[in-house]
This record gives sequence, structure tokens and C-alpha cells, in this order.
Amino acid sequence: MFRETLAILRCPCCGEGTSSPLSVSRVFHEAGDGELIDAILSCEGCARWFRVEEGIADLTRDELREFDRDRAFAERHGCSLGIRNAGRSAADQRIVDEGDHWGRFMRRFWDVGDRSIFDLRVKGTHPPLFIAGVLEPDDRDRHRRWGIFPNRTGDLLFGGLRLLAEKRGVDVGCGGGQFGLEAAQQGVQMTSFDPSFEEVRLGRQHARQRGVSNIDYLRAEPANPPFRAGTFDLLMAKDALHHVPDLEQVFERLLELCTEDAIAIIHEHIMKAQLKDKLLRRIATRAVEKSRRRYARHPIPQELLQDSANEDVSSHHIKPLLLKHFECIDSADDLFFAGDVEMYIHFAFGKRRWLSRLAYAAGFAGEKALLLMGQRQHFSFTGRRRKG
Repeated sequence: MFRETLAILRCPCCGEGTSSPLSVSRVFHEAGDGELIDAILSCEGCARWFRVEEGIADLTRDELREFDRDRAFAERHGCSLGIRNAGRSAADQRIVDEGDHWGRFMRRFWDVGDRSIFDLRVKGTHPPLFIAGVLEPDDRDRHRRWGIFPNRTGDLLFGGLRLLAEKRGVDVGCGGGQFGLEAAQQGVQMTSFDPSFEEVRLGRQHARQRGVSNIDYLRAEPANPPFRAGTFDLLMAKDALHHVPDLEQVFERLLELCTEDAIAIIHEHIMKAQLKDKLLRRIATRAVEKSRRRYARHPIPQELLQDSANEDVSSHHIKPLLLKHFECIDSADDLFFAGDVEMYIHFAFGKRRWLSRLAYAAGFAGEKALLLMGQRQHFSFTGRRRKG
């Protein structure tokens, strides 16, 4: 965590309506560029302390604090600190369990060398059949500028980021940090946060390896963001809002963090496209079978086959909520059917590029037909905050 970030931080425990700043009380390890690696932050209001570990500030309320990690941190640095173990409700435990699930999920991709799940600019290394037990490098020519996103969707989401260079942005529920990192690489001063310490730790590690230093990563929850009101000119979220219970209440708190002219860039699940999924399963069943015979098999980690605790809890609220608070600049409903068809055919038939392109064209035609039939699965949105 960079020292400059302190100016926008507020205590997550002081209570609603209170805005107590944080300060650095002890530093154990600081990088030469002013990034706090291991340190202690203190609240000037309630006197609580918060650890900064491996460059990540853990700014959660007492019920979500990682008691064992706090204690190990204090023992490692020889601190005599009051450790609060507040206990957890069932709802709070679900938040922690979900963070642990996605942390294990991301760690699986990290361990096999796949960085595309952390960075939209990484191409050629993503093993797209990992979840099917095939760990084969992806050498498709996707004709895409940003990772998995078709150019139309990528331009919608990321084409205007350079206009926000030098502004401040926040990536909510950032996971591995794809969106926030892309914004940082286009010049936005980013802060990314997620309830999973492991996810933000890996995201930060990748960003530093890429030489990106205008992005900070924190552990925090969307329902209780530890930031000063009116801080951010850009609100980003990728596949995060559909996990949030009580989304309307949480969104009100996120809006408090934004400036009056803030821009929102959101990509989300909005519903289950049953016909699309049925067609894709028929293609995938045969294609995966052929791929598993053609390439070396890999054990399938259980984390890749399980849903999280709060999967899709708010998906039906996202679209109307965004349109209520943000004036749409551009939006699109997507299925990503064409890319999935291309992926399966590409690997099933020995990476023949001409066949992959033909499969993409056929999938694209099928995707347009499915959209005309009312099938929807993803929603990409950019908008400007409505006045008043």
C-alpha cells in the first residue's frame, strides 16, 4: 500500500456517518518507492489497528478480520497488540467462505502459469480447457484487443479510459484485478479491493511484476468500503455485483464514494441463457472428449467446479440499478457464444487456425440468432452519474 493512499482511507469500524482517518503507526518493511509492505495503520477515532501485510492493507470490520493472520503477523514482528476476535454471524461467515473459495480458485490459475485471469493484456498463455482437465497453452489468434472480450465489447468498456488518465478510480470486488489493472495501464490512479486477501495479494504481485505502480490493492468488503466520500471519478466492477446481497443498499454506499461526474464501467452476469448453455453443452461434450485424447490430461481441481456462496444473488437487480443512477453512454447484452465455440473447435481439431476462424464465424451467426430470440447472459455498461 502506498503512503499516498492514506489520504483517501477511512476507518471501516467507526460506525455509519463517522469518517475517522487512518495513520501509519509502525513500519516494519517499506519499499524504496514509498510502498508499505509490512506496517500497522491506526484509526485516530476508535484506536483500532489494521495490518498491512505483503503490501495489502486489511481494512475490514471486526467480524471479518482474519484473527489467525492478525495474530501471526503480531508474533512475527514482536508486537504487543490487542487482537479482537469478535466472532461471526452466519452471513459474515458466508462472506469469508466466498473469499476463501475465490482465493483458491485464482491460486489454481496462478500455479499453472496462467496470468490472463489477472490481466486483460496477457494473451497466448490462458489454458481455456483447464476446467475440463486439459492444460494446453492457448495459441489462438483471437483478433481481440482485450483478453476474452470481443472487440465491440472491449471498446465499449475500455476504449475511453485514457480520457480519465490521472483521475482516481476504484475497482469493486476486484478479484484478480483485471479491470483495475487495465485502467492503471491507461493512466488512471486505481484502488482495487476485494474481501479475499489471497486474490488481491496475487493481483498486486502480478501488477508489480508488470511494473505497474499506480494501483493499490486492499482487502475490504463492498458493503463497507473504507474510503473518503467523493473520492473516485471512475467506478469499475467485473463480475462482482451479482455476488452482493442487499445490492441496492451497497450501491448507495458505493455512490457516496464517487464524484458528481463519475463514470461507471461495469461488466456483469444478468441471467441464465438456457438455450445457449444447452447448445454449448452439446458442442463441448464431444469437443472436450476429443481434446482430452489429443492433449495431456490434467487433474481437475474441485475449486474450479464449485460455485461460490453468493453466486447470482443480485443478478436481477444490476441492470435497473445502473440505469437508475447512471446515464448510459453505451451498453450491450452479450452471450460470448462465438468465442466459446471457437475455443472448443480449436482444441478439438488440433489448433487448425482456418477451422477456428470458421468456427468463430459460425458461432457469431448463432450468437446473433440467440440474441434475437431473447437469450442474454452478460451485460456490459459505461455511463455517467446522473445529476441530482
